[in-house]
Amino acid sequence: MTGVRGIIQWLIGAAMLVPALGLVLLGPSSSGTAPPDRVVVTYWEKWTDFEGEAMRRLVAKFNDTVGRNKGIYVDYVVTTQIDIKTLIATVAADAPDLAGLWPHNVSSFAAKAALQPLDARAEAAGINADTVIPVYYEQCRYHGSLYAVPLTPWSLALYYNKGLFREHAAELAAAGCDADRPPRTLAELAAYSRILHRRSPTGEIERLGFLPGIPETVGWYWLTWGLWCGGSFFDPASGTIRVDSEPYVRGYEWVRNYALQFGQADVLRFESSLANFNSPDNPFMIGRLAMVQQGPWFANMIRQYAPEIDYGVAPFPTEDGSPIAYCGQDVLVIPRGARHADEAWAFVEWLYTSEPITVPSGRPEPEPGYEYYWAKTPSGRERRPMPPLRPVEWLCWIHYKNGPLVRPSPDFLATHPNPGVQIHDQLARSPLARTEPPVPNWTEVLEEFMAAYRDIWAGRSDVRQRLQKCQGRIDALVAQARSNQQRYGEVYP
Repeated sequence: MTGVRGIIQWLIGAAMLVPALGLVLLGPSSSGTAPPDRVVVTYWEKWTDFEGEAMRRLVAKFNDTVGRNKGIYVDYVVTTQIDIKTLIATVAADAPDLAGLWPHNVSSFAAKAALQPLDARAEAAGINADTVIPVYYEQCRYHGSLYAVPLTPWSLALYYNKGLFREHAAELAAAGCDADRPPRTLAELAAYSRILHRRSPTGEIERLGFLPGIPETVGWYWLTWGLWCGGSFFDPASGTIRVDSEPYVRGYEWVRNYALQFGQADVLRFESSLANFNSPDNPFMIGRLAMVQQGPWFANMIRQYAPEIDYGVAPFPTEDGSPIAYCGQDVLVIPRGARHADEAWAFVEWLYTSEPITVPSGRPEPEPGYEYYWAKTPSGRERRPMPPLRPVEWLCWIHYKNGPLVRPSPDFLATHPNPGVQIHDQLARSPLARTEPPVPNWTEVLEEFMAAYRDIWAGRSDVRQRLQKCQGRIDALVAQARSNQQRYGEVYP
């Protein structure tokens, strides 16, 4: 089987890259003892903290209701390196029945014949292009087949500190900016940032308006700057990935020039002083950054660490002000060789087609985020019970994310705890919504692109020349991947 050959080739490389391969092969341990009269569906997931707790409670709800009636028990197991472990377990004929992966895994795993196609099951359940928002639905497909379903989707937006905008309203107005609205273009983003940045008496940067950043700090989405200038990751007609086009050059020149206007060394020094992202000392929480590019989960972090901040959410600025979006999601798959695929699908179908539910915390006192939320009213905050939602919407609500459904439940957006969820939802529905391309070697491509980005951000390279050099290396990766696919009678991408 050609897919198996592909997996074997991958495993040869993985054995060199993963020192603890023997431990990986053992896989994660079961989470507990299942009732003796149930078919046990093994579900591996990567989430920890509140995200993992939410899915754990949702699984328990299924087990206590539909699972009990159908004789199914979903064993929810949290594990690290889930993509590597799932792929290795699949080729070793010991795959989990369900796995929570990232969208770039879909094309990679599907090209290695490591996933079960879901088209027939999904169509029968009404999970299709008519019911799932297109940008998320297409991320779950490869070569025309559906291999995953969305779990918790997201889109990128601009989170901005309204209090800092008001504090510097006069300066912003003098520079032609408006404190009552966020920047809409990249030129405006740079202009707002010039006004909002502050230095110490010794000249060190104490606050920046915005920071493009590098993946290890605040700016995770360093790969998107060509998109904000109207570019695209991938040309489907030619099957090529392009990072040296004019939109990419303009986007990364903006990044380089942004650092230069504040002093390259000063910006890098400021960046190195920042605390961990998921902490009370996040620079946005303590006023060291006035604006950040983040997804909907950021609202939950603000709730936890800095609930006093008056903030807004808006589409991320673009070159011409068009509402371009970059979207992603967590996805759920059934690996090839899953022992209980039918029972696993029963859980997936329940997520999407169940009647609206609530999920009690099981604790003596009602718990915020599970049984009630705080609504803003003219007279102040008011405690209201969480509305019943379809299971997949309930999970997105708890995760502070927008949902995957074309027609969400009436209460989903109206009661959502993220004040910016309408923006995230609108961006996902935009005809200009973008995602990473469905290519099986996307991870390798990103490694080359990351190296180029770091050189540009640190001021070590001319933008155009560095992107052209990166493009040459990406072309070689694509040629190799295409050759490997053709060798086994398969098509790249």
